[in-house]
Amino acid sequence: MSTSQKALNIVAIGLGQAGGNLAAEFQRRGYPALALNTANSDLESLSSSGLSLPEEHRMYIGIDGFDGAGSDLNYGRECITTHAGQIRERVAAHTAGADVVLVTAGLGGGTGSAVAELIKILEDLSLPVMVLATLPNDHESGIAKVNAVRAVNQLVKESLLGWMFVDNSRLAKAHGGVTLDHYYEEINKAIAEPLDAFNRMNAREGIRAIRTLDGEDFRTLLLSSGILSFTTTELPKLNVDGVIQAVRDGLKFSTLMPEGFSLETVSYMGVVIEAPADMMAHTPYTFFEQVSEQLKDETGGAAIYMGVYQVPTGPAVVRAICATQALPDGIQEMVSAAKREGGQLRDKLQRTLTGLELGEIEEYELFKTSPGLIRRRITEPVRASSAPKARISVPPPPNRPTSAAKPVSLTEETPVKRSRRDVAASAAENASIPPPPTASTTDRDAYDQMVKDFKSSDSAEVRERVTQRLEADRRSENSLIRYYAVRAMTKLDTELFSAALHAAMEDEDATVRAIATKALQR
Repeated sequence: MSTSQKALNIVAIGLGQAGGNLAAEFQRRGYPALALNTANSDLESLSSSGLSLPEEHRMYIGIDGFDGAGSDLNYGRECITTHAGQIRERVAAHTAGADVVLVTAGLGGGTGSAVAELIKILEDLSLPVMVLATLPNDHESGIAKVNAVRAVNQLVKESLLGWMFVDNSRLAKAHGGVTLDHYYEEINKAIAEPLDAFNRMNAREGIRAIRTLDGEDFRTLLLSSGILSFTTTELPKLNVDGVIQAVRDGLKFSTLMPEGFSLETVSYMGVVIEAPADMMAHTPYTFFEQVSEQLKDETGGAAIYMGVYQVPTGPAVVRAICATQALPDGIQEMVSAAKREGGQLRDKLQRTLTGLELGEIEEYELFKTSPGLIRRRITEPVRASSAPKARISVPPPPNRPTSAAKPVSLTEETPVKRSRRDVAASAAENASIPPPPTASTTDRDAYDQMVKDFKSSDSAEVRERVTQRLEADRRSENSLIRYYAVRAMTKLDTELFSAALHAAMEDEDATVRAIATKALQR
């Protein structure tokens, strides 16, 4: 179905932030559009004066309480499958009578990179679907590149009518001088312009068709089930070598598409030559035949569609749309970058955080009077009796759900509450390997007291009680208790606790494993 101004009725469905912005750009050019996003903030930005995508053309597909995918590809997929029914309903309503459904997405983020999932849930609608996707910039993270190459790999396996990949790095080089506040607006126009220009070729004012590239030619080229590339080049004069070189260089060194498309891989090609009357008057008819024949030879027999138009003024312009079944070199280079940077990030995430090798200085007491101890005495509650209190060296077993290892005096002394900042500072000061984030200083002090009692006591009974308690706590279901128990063992005798420490090396908690491994290595 076409209109008087456009050869094909193209409907844009944007997924994610970049995809939504591109869909809004197509809407600005007169094409129906719908934006889907897991972030309400991104959807609201599409109502700005430059884009003005109506609210009824925006759809939130996130999970309530979350604003965006945060580069989490699995979350993006989950959101699409969760809202599959509503998405199909909205897309079906927006795409009625469409010649082409152009799904736009930015590959790299968590929402746009899930575009293959969107394609899958739309299969039942039997739509003429193409994908226009942007690839990450060179400066973007390994996460973005890994997300992108996974998405490309999934997309090329889908039974689509065509794919278009836009290289953000090449766009940045071509438009790097544009100010930040207008940059994305500018590059979205650059992305949409070639497709829009071909679609409106025969409706432009002041243009005269000498040889028409009509709507059905454009439909064939666009829906050729290949990876598409667009090029536009200005020429000071018309000659066969200049046109062929313009097409060749436009494919290989595009400022829009990934680098490395070659004429040899092209299966379908459309070429439109625009030139003013004075240039046309000096160009023989055989010129067009020679261009077509040479392109057919250099592509190895590709289907060539030619259009020739006379324009009022200006230089000659060569426009080309090419379809190939081969991925360009630029995408292969991005795969290599994703493997390298993604591997580096993976290796960093697999490292275990360990503390400093402090040795004996960890036990140094450099102040006879501790300010912390003075403050604690001042803030302790007044006791009913002034009689001396004997303290239990070994705290009671961990039968409480969260703070099992709390020290208790015979007179039920109330522990002093401390701020999170005090706790964190004390933990960083005294722990060679940091405890889990829920650790409390009171728990740590209890196990430190057990270590002191063990070392200072001559009683075999006291030592046995401490040993049994630490062995029992090492098997606790609470990772915090296991951490402090293993930490205490490392401060006492690694030979005595050798079996327990070896078992702790297999603990499910990384911090427990790290401190046990470190002790046994010493």
